[in-house]
Amino acid sequence: MQLLTGAIEPAAPRSGDISCEECARQVMNVAPRVVRAIRQLMREHRLSDLSVPQFRALALLSFSPQASLSILADYVGTSLPAASRMVDGLVLRKLVARRICSDDRRQVSLVLTARGASAFRASRQATRRQLSRQLSPLSGPERHAVVEAMQILSGIYGADADLKTNGRKQARLAKLPD
Repeated sequence: MQLLTGAIEPAAPRSGDISCEECARQVMNVAPRVVRAIRQLMREHRLSDLSVPQFRALALLSFSPQASLSILADYVGTSLPAASRMVDGLVLRKLVARRICSDDRRQVSLVLTARGASAFRASRQATRRQLSRQLSPLSGPERHAVVEAMQILSGIYGADADLKTNGRKQARLAKLPD
């Protein structure tokens, strides 16, 4: 991944009403850095012998139970055969299981095993603790503002927005576990 150095635009001076353009500029300036920091923390706390794509597969299956192989391949950014080989490895390690769909026996869905869910949950908890320490310098009102902003953005870019807006196969998504 190539970093966008020099692409961050300075913030506009504070005033009463902020334009949609300025709001978009600020989201584009900050969100990638926040996501990059969270991804780095998640990588640091994943099972040591998991690759990043394997970890991403566990992440998808944690909030999209019973996803298909094609949804997983799209999410991880790989071909169906490569995703299938990756899932084979996760199945061998007892982190993921394949299930035959009750509606269509030709369809196979992927689910986290108890071991896979536990490994992913432990990573999220360790990441949340470390992120909490990084946010500790914020004052109470600043933390409130961050939470409020995240709730507002969640209303626009909710859990299933990525799959819907990119025209991907629909999967029923639940909130990420704590």
